[in-house]
Amino acid sequence: MKMSTLLLSLILAWTLSSQVFAQPHTLVAPILQHVGTNTTLYSITLNGGEHYIIDLDAPFTWCQCQSPQPVVGCNSGACAVARSYIPPSCPVNNTFTDSQCYCNDAPVNPITKSCAPSQSTYKDIVLYWTDGRSMVGAVDFNRLYVSCAPPSLLQSLPEEVIGVGALSWSSLALLSEFTDLVGQLVTKKFALCLPGSSEARGVTFFGDGPYYLDPSTDFDAAKVLTYTPLQRDPTSLGYFINLTGISINGKAMNVPQNGFNVNQSVKLSTIVPYTKLKSNIYKTFIRDFKKAAKGIVQVANVDPFHLCFNTSTMGSSIDRLLIPQVDLMLGNGEKWTIYGSNSIKQVNDNVGCLAFIDGGETAEQAVVIGTYQIEDNLLQFDLDQSRLGFSSSLLPNGTTCGSFNFAD
Repeated sequence: MKMSTLLLSLILAWTLSSQVFAQPHTLVAPILQHVGTNTTLYSITLNGGEHYIIDLDAPFTWCQCQSPQPVVGCNSGACAVARSYIPPSCPVNNTFTDSQCYCNDAPVNPITKSCAPSQSTYKDIVLYWTDGRSMVGAVDFNRLYVSCAPPSLLQSLPEEVIGVGALSWSSLALLSEFTDLVGQLVTKKFALCLPGSSEARGVTFFGDGPYYLDPSTDFDAAKVLTYTPLQRDPTSLGYFINLTGISINGKAMNVPQNGFNVNQSVKLSTIVPYTKLKSNIYKTFIRDFKKAAKGIVQVANVDPFHLCFNTSTMGSSIDRLLIPQVDLMLGNGEKWTIYGSNSIKQVNDNVGCLAFIDGGETAEQAVVIGTYQIEDNLLQFDLDQSRLGFSSSLLPNGTTCGSFNFAD
């Protein structure tokens, strides 16, 4: 073999080897939808089969544990952080045994808002690397901080769920714990893609894209993200964005003066099922949407909604142009468009309702974006750059959040 040919062969072999064994920079986990009587919740699956309700406000992950468990010392940094989030309604002291101090905390059920004294512990968690298309290998995370909560704290959560997975700003949330252990391999950002059905599995990515939600295509959902700054509230670990207005079919709502100047305007939630608007905004929203939808037959309301339609008058799809388009006008000049698939909830064969609800006169936020409005949307929370990436509905791009390949 000539030297030039041999050199070319070696270069080709090295290139292929580098591509095959290159370390991925993104972790992936499935999301399941749990439909209850009064709410819809979403869980992240860890360790191959443990389901944790996704909570964007939780300071740390908690679960029902099998005893005995490793204990966390009172002098650890994790203990100090966890105990800084003990609710006033649930005072709890540390445990002293044989002159040793062991850490206790107080996790909160995001539905009932109840709390319980619990033991701090460490847990091993298995996740999978992804190349953006499928799973390409497992990684073990050893000694992640979690709280061992009593069974009573699981009340009102889906039966198959064992606890709550924290995805907040907290240094004890899952993203921070993963990035602390793998360093620069994973950037400090995560993406949520909530499935629109309990029959499909959505997806959580920890780290950068690409996000090929449908492996049969080359559509990278990261390429269609629009960005707006994330904001912090000193009283919350959750995520907020600035809202300056709402338009319906391109016409701006006439909102009372300073109507959106309420605690960062908009909070993002994975617990609230439908977007809540403060009462003075909600009344105008219902009135303006009704005017814009005058070509659709209105029917009797179905609780908890205040505006319902005969969907047979919309045609075969609730994405038809008859349904008014809702735009959230953001502080940096961008807009988040909510199409019919995320604004109208089909409640029976012929009735669909506007899936926004009245948050009350004394609501803390002007708007809380609920899960129905973000199903089959990709949201990327970039903590390094303090920004939110959002796609609006993925359906016009021919894909959904339930199309990622978890089989391999």
